[in-house]
Amino acid sequence: MEIRRICPDDLDGFWELWQGVYDEGVYLRSPPPPKDKIEVVLNRITKQQIPQFIAIVDKKVVASIEAFPGTMCGMDTDEIGFVGAQVHADFRGQGIAKRLLEIVLMDSQRFGLKELRLDVYKSNVVAQKLYEKFGFKYTGLNNEVIFESGRKETSLNMSLSLAQA
Repeated sequence: MEIRRICPDDLDGFWELWQGVYDEGVYLRSPPPPKDKIEVVLNRITKQQIPQFIAIVDKKVVASIEAFPGTMCGMDTDEIGFVGAQVHADFRGQGIAKRLLEIVLMDSQRFGLKELRLDVYKSNVVAQKLYEKFGFKYTGLNNEVIFESGRKETSLNMSLSLAQA
């Protein structure tokens, strides 16, 4: 397995990962945007060295994690980062998310992020436990979301101060 920064050449593999996780109907409520929009973001990530890493097995992107600065997520600050992660179903439970999270936490500090925030669905206990092990604390609940399948889910807000990490 190779773990490295994402780059524009990973566009197709990253899109396929996102689509595959979305198709499960459990972890993502929206499909990936068109590839041309993702390509613009990947170019920015590469140019600015924004923390986003992927895991590759047999030339296939099997996992991704990012910590996007606040201005990429509608905030007025880049001191707060927002974490997102996806792991292909066939590769869960192998410690890949843990390895990616370790790397993105270190790189988030290098990037200058002071705090990381994330949302995790209430039913995703495995992910919650992983984030707790790294020091993320619960900060509240989001509104209920409804998946395309009609399934309802509540997401929990979590955050981590990087000054303490």
